[in-house]
Amino acid sequence: MTNMEIKEFKKFVREILVKKYHMNEIEAQRAVRDSYMSKALARDKDFVEHDTVEEWADFIYNEVNKNNLLMM
Repeated sequence: MTNMEIKEFKKFVREILVKKYHMNEIEAQRAVRDSYMSKALARDKDFVEHDTVEEWADFIYNEVNKNNLLMM
């Protein structure tokens, strides 16, 4: 993936987090930025292509909720 494609992919993931999980824009942006997906993309720009945008949104939402539960 090119940097532009990665930026667009992350945008679509954020949009799904907002629409499906009712996150606000800032929460969605932070979730994507701090997610495993961003770390994986830093290592391999084609890594995310194995799953759909919707699946990544689900993974990130679950990752955020797991961390929030651990903090309680």
